[in-house]
Amino acid sequence: MTTTRPLDILCFGEPMFEFSWLEKDMIRPGIGGDVSNTAVAARRAGASSGMLTHLGCDGFADHILKLYQDEGIDASRIVQKEGAQTGLYFIEYGPQGHRFSYRRAGSAASQITPEDLTPQMFEQIGVLHLSGITQAISDSSCAAALRAAELARAAGAQVSFDTNLRLNLWSAPQAWRALQQILPLVDLVFPSIEDCQALFGTSDTIEICDRFLSFGVQMVVLTMAEKGALVATPQGQHRIYAFPADLRDATGAGDTFDGAFLAEYVQTGDPVAAGRFACAAASLSVETNGAVASIPTRESILARLNQGETQ
Repeated sequence: MTTTRPLDILCFGEPMFEFSWLEKDMIRPGIGGDVSNTAVAARRAGASSGMLTHLGCDGFADHILKLYQDEGIDASRIVQKEGAQTGLYFIEYGPQGHRFSYRRAGSAASQITPEDLTPQMFEQIGVLHLSGITQAISDSSCAAALRAAELARAAGAQVSFDTNLRLNLWSAPQAWRALQQILPLVDLVFPSIEDCQALFGTSDTIEICDRFLSFGVQMVVLTMAEKGALVATPQGQHRIYAFPADLRDATGAGDTFDGAFLAEYVQTGDPVAAGRFACAAASLSVETNGAVASIPTRESILARLNQGETQ
């Protein structure tokens, strides 16, 4: 890798190719993966964003790279690995909501190691964003996530982290042990109320926020689905209400929230304005099926914000 461009937000994790089974005999291809969705959401919300990951040398990777090219997402930190595969997942829809099936074991992204990361990858970035899924897909990826946070901090960047707990990848105690390692390096954390119930056995928002803040985290953005979000800092808390939405598919809504929040926060420095912007973005996301297809543009987010102010 040679030189890299300045970026507002660099996302580290696993992009995946998506198959969405919308109805009988109709499967729609797409692209997903939590931090990849966040990179797209941040870019559509007006920030510059990039991806740091490994992909296979296959057609699925080609489609992912084409998406990044089309969206204007920096891919200079992406390496394609011979002999490794790009991760896949399937979404099925039913009366109980959507169900995911994954084919990611041994994927290229899961084989990333700390030794694959260099200080130059983290130069000229504002925020490094990663997640619990980045930690969960393999031991080497977990170690690489920790190293990425260290290198980003050393380069003067902030570190953003979404807990994104997936109990099909590891247990809550395993996730909490890994989380405790990385939290001292995190500036901004995005937990969901569901993740916290599994991790801590509580939905008490004050207790949850205080627990994260005790690690030195500067800001907790607790997402609560239809109840909106809570922004907490050592100075206090601010509740942000959700926007009404016609719920169709929640796939990628949390990732959209993260990307929209970070995009607005790096531009304004106002966490409350960023939270309201992100809630508007998430409300639009749940009204369309799929991960990337549901991510709104800045114009549509601003329109929903304006609509909410007139109601």
